[in-house]
Amino acid sequence: MSSPTPLHLPPILPFPIKVVSLDTLPSSQVARGTRLLTYSFVYMAQSQGAEPETRFGTWDSSIEGTLEAWKLKVGDVVSQRRARERSAVDILEPCTHGVQIGGLCGLCGKDMTDDDYTGFSDTSRASIQMTHSAFGPTVSLQEAQRLERETADHLLKARKLSLIVDLDQTIVHATVDPTVGEWIAEGEAWEQRTAKREKRKERQRAKEKEKGKSKEEKEDSDEESSSAEDDDETESEVEDECNPNWEALKDVKKFRLGPESFAATPSRGSKGKQKVIENEGVMYYIKPRPGWETFLKDISQKYQMHVYTMGTRAYAEEVCKAIDPDGKIFGGRLLSRDESGSLTQKSLQRLFPCDTSMVVIIDDRADVWEWSPNLVKVVPYDFFVGIGDINSTFLPKLDPITAGAPPPNGGPSFRPSSAPSTAPAPSESSAAAVPTSAIARDEERERGAQETKQMVAANSVVLEAQLEERPLAKKQEALLDGGDASASAEAAPPEAASSEDKGKAKQKAEAEPKLPEKAVRKALLKNDDAELQRVRKILEDVHDQYFDAYASRAEDAARKRKPASAIAKLKEKKSYDVTNIIPRMRTDTLKGVHILFSSVIPLDTKPEATEIWRVAHLFGAKCYTEFSSVITHVVAAKSGTVKVDTARRRGGIKVVWLAWFTDSVALWQRKDESPYLLDDPAPVVLQPNSSSPIIDAHQISSDPEPDNDDWDEAPVPATSEVDLNAVDWNDVNDEVDAAMNESDDDDDDDAKSERSAMNSANCSDEEDSGASRTSSPNTSPKKRKRLRSLTPSEIQIGLNGGGDLRSPLAKRKKVAAERTGASRLKDSISAGDLVDSKASTPEKLVEADEDDDGEGQEDDDSITEGDMDDDFLADALGEDWG
Repeated sequence: MSSPTPLHLPPILPFPIKVVSLDTLPSSQVARGTRLLTYSFVYMAQSQGAEPETRFGTWDSSIEGTLEAWKLKVGDVVSQRRARERSAVDILEPCTHGVQIGGLCGLCGKDMTDDDYTGFSDTSRASIQMTHSAFGPTVSLQEAQRLERETADHLLKARKLSLIVDLDQTIVHATVDPTVGEWIAEGEAWEQRTAKREKRKERQRAKEKEKGKSKEEKEDSDEESSSAEDDDETESEVEDECNPNWEALKDVKKFRLGPESFAATPSRGSKGKQKVIENEGVMYYIKPRPGWETFLKDISQKYQMHVYTMGTRAYAEEVCKAIDPDGKIFGGRLLSRDESGSLTQKSLQRLFPCDTSMVVIIDDRADVWEWSPNLVKVVPYDFFVGIGDINSTFLPKLDPITAGAPPPNGGPSFRPSSAPSTAPAPSESSAAAVPTSAIARDEERERGAQETKQMVAANSVVLEAQLEERPLAKKQEALLDGGDASASAEAAPPEAASSEDKGKAKQKAEAEPKLPEKAVRKALLKNDDAELQRVRKILEDVHDQYFDAYASRAEDAARKRKPASAIAKLKEKKSYDVTNIIPRMRTDTLKGVHILFSSVIPLDTKPEATEIWRVAHLFGAKCYTEFSSVITHVVAAKSGTVKVDTARRRGGIKVVWLAWFTDSVALWQRKDESPYLLDDPAPVVLQPNSSSPIIDAHQISSDPEPDNDDWDEAPVPATSEVDLNAVDWNDVNDEVDAAMNESDDDDDDDAKSERSAMNSANCSDEEDSGASRTSSPNTSPKKRKRLRSLTPSEIQIGLNGGGDLRSPLAKRKKVAAERTGASRLKDSISAGDLVDSKASTPEKLVEADEDDDGEGQEDDDSITEGDMDDDFLADALGEDWG
């Protein structure tokens, strides 16, 4: 016996209302339109100064049956929220019309399209379409839940899950380029000729065996008569070369779709081809993915398989006939764009409206599923080079994660041609509010039909372009031209060769027999894809984990072990849910990886909102915008950036190309970083007696190239920990004062400021009197220009001694470090030498002052570090010796 139907107060009533009377008693028969209750409400007039008045209304039944029980009583005040959350009355219906077909109830045959003044239509009671056909029955929510429970029980008994399979670039790759048909015909003709030759040879051998002649007798008797025939046969065998793409095209399926399935639009430039399409239709060529037979056979033992494609119904049926001719794999469970209800998105609820805990999806596009937790993304299959998905023109365009540099040394790259991208913005028709009037609904329906027609027409234009332009033939020709060019380049003698060598090569070429020149044909199409093996392993792991969890729960239920709390019960319920198993497997891919992107995310983009950031978190990694102690990987799109250099200085961080990330995500497996590591920077080579590094002739500046996304990041010290007790805070205050006085003065002022800083750095704290000879105490400090970038030599010094050489404090530390390395105190000197050096010191200082007053300021730069050390030692030791 069916359960009673709860009936709610309609939202159009003037809430709040007060129940005045219940007009139908329990156990009474009610028909559609029978009065159920009378209510009152307060009416506020719109005119100014009008007083509120009490008005009355009635509520009539929209269904028929037996009134079971009231949920209200006389005097109750019902708000709109109360009416929405709780029912008003329960009515037991003779038929709930939970299954409807073509506007009729599938259970009682009543017409469901009747409308009356109540505004309620029985059609809305069964709006869920669960079947794969567009004209199949629709069911109610209760009926859908019942059907899914029955399906789940059936699958659990068979130890199976449900698998939704995409066709294009997942299981097969399709094209309409007629070049494929020509290559297939060429290969089939070659095989026929080869078979004829083999049969002729077999007949000859059989004839020779029947005659019983020996080999020597045959050669003597038939030498003259068959010499010409053998020469012709040998020549034909040499010239009969097979198409290099034939081996990969042997399992290509083909079928023709009529003009009714190809919505081509007339075009002036292709009248002839358009006429052929209108008369004969289009020939499709389908290449199944390598290993497809084993994959479908094995997976069908553990999954009930469904097809969900953006192709037309006719196209999908032909493809399924090609890969599943007996119908044992898919069994008619096919959903195309004609029945899905959308040309831009795929909906899991279209087939499984209530429960998706046993459903797995494999597709090469993740964006059309909005990165569903049930999805296992597949690397797109691109057998017909450059063709892409012929049924995806109306799908949202994919924005690649980024164009990363390829891994060095020809490292492996399984980078998908598409990457995860955000869902497309809804069209104007879908974003608009649902209209209430019939005219608005008709306009909305007409607008949607027009948009659909335009999308299908655009997809047909792309197919027509393949027929006209023949892209595969062009790529094959370009490949042949490239091979000829390389072969001729290798055969040609070098221009720098001597005339004698050229003469010898010419004589050798004339002496050798001339063979007819023939271009070497290379294969454009490769049959080396192994993606289905990886996908099969993932699907088998998901299946095993699901039923392991299900079996453990069943054992607990057999022992009558109840969960201790509601939280434990919730965890137990979700232990065998695909929507938890697949995300957990996905997060294990990059678990424990902490990523800092370099030159990957644009400057004007919020990192947390980008697709690559979200994908990284989906696969278990954590992303950061700046350096920290937890960073394990720097993923870069190019080398020489500030972040890359900083990571190398710090050490312990793996600096890899972006291909490492995309390949790991595509394969659901953390790839070995070794083939993806960025090459170490070239060592700095110093010229003899020079402190400047040798810079590449093509390098414009010695400054490191600014990173796209970290141009304003200051260099990080070589050490991560700072000893606060060892910091000279007086020098820090001086640095802050200098930074406050920074300005963009001319280069001359900057140069003078730097020379002044260098001079002051060469003086010790005990030489205040000596320093006064070159600068006045009342002289105000020079304003310095903005800090410049470090040079490679300064970076090397920073690695050894630490610190930033853009400040006077760091420069003084640098000079002090150099003094400790090569001191003149190690030389043997006498007191007389010191007296002489002291006597000569004032003269040197006077000469330096005179040079400063002159025009040529290059003399200041000519003072070497050794001279400054001599002045310093002479003054310091002179004071000590008196």
